Amino acid sequence: MPTMNDSSQRENFESGAMRDSDEAKVRPDLFSPLAMERIGEWLRLGSIKYGEHNYMKGIPISRCFQSLYRHLLKYQQNDRTEDNMAAIAVNAMMILHFEESIKRGLLPPSLLDMPKYRRPGSYYEGTPKIVADKDGAKIITVDEDALYNPSDKDA
Repeated sequence: MPTMNDSSQRENFESGAMRDSDEAKVRPDLFSPLAMERIGEWLRLGSIKYGEHNYMKGIPISRCFQSLYRHLLKYQQNDRTEDNMAAIAVNAMMILHFEESIKRGLLPPSLLDMPKYRRPGSYYEGTPKIVADKDGAKIITVDEDALYNPSDKDA
């Protein structure tokens, strides 16, 4: 039988009703409906061209970044022949979708194909990163000291 998640914190309402606290929960209600409408239209046009949910099959992140950057340049040059800002948002959404899908094991880590411009130890200590290897992708927190100053017991 399914269970119900419980934060153990309650919000009481004037009517006497109560609910589980939503303090630490995601807030999709904060998205702008105006922006969502434009993004939805861009996705609709894409579904006509490529088929519904085509992007969910997986596209290399570098390819999404290329498209995002081209649309950014068009927007910067005041080209309004298409909705470049919606295209930028959709490409960014796809990259987020792919990172999360890879982390959950739904898509292959090979989609994380952006060039590497930093060695792992150059990231800020404690910053979470998506790391892919032959066993799949995972999010890790890098401890720079451990990377560059291994303990004596590792010797």
